[in-house]
Amino acid sequence: MSESYYIALEQDLDEIDIMPSGKAVAKMMDRLDEITDEIGVTRLSDFIGGESEDLSEIAEQEGWDLGGFGPSTGGAQWFDASDGLDTVRALAGYIESDPDSIKRAKALLEEFAEFDKVLEIARQHNVRFRLEVDY
Repeated sequence: MSESYYIALEQDLDEIDIMPSGKAVAKMMDRLDEITDEIGVTRLSDFIGGESEDLSEIAEQEGWDLGGFGPSTGGAQWFDASDGLDTVRALAGYIESDPDSIKRAKALLEEFAEFDKVLEIARQHNVRFRLEVDY
């Protein structure tokens, strides 16, 4: 089974006709986090925020105390699209300047271009996002 990351938006936007799937991003997430640490932008993995909502629902149904996670924190986290754009654009720039620094450079650049389009539209509409995992 192959996992991928996709962008979830806090609200639907008619202007977006694609929801890119980040299969190369999923395969290279650890290396991408190393690069973001090196260049001083937010880690791509820091934008993952989809699991807490499902966990909240289960915890609520089961009566579990999540100790500060889940319902008490208002569910899943959302992030400003501008912050995501900064990271995606910085990573794309890094890879474009040194494609040999990472495996799957071409696939990553294609995925980042799609992420950029979606995040730019979200930013223009002040809609927050998060990355979610598709297994």
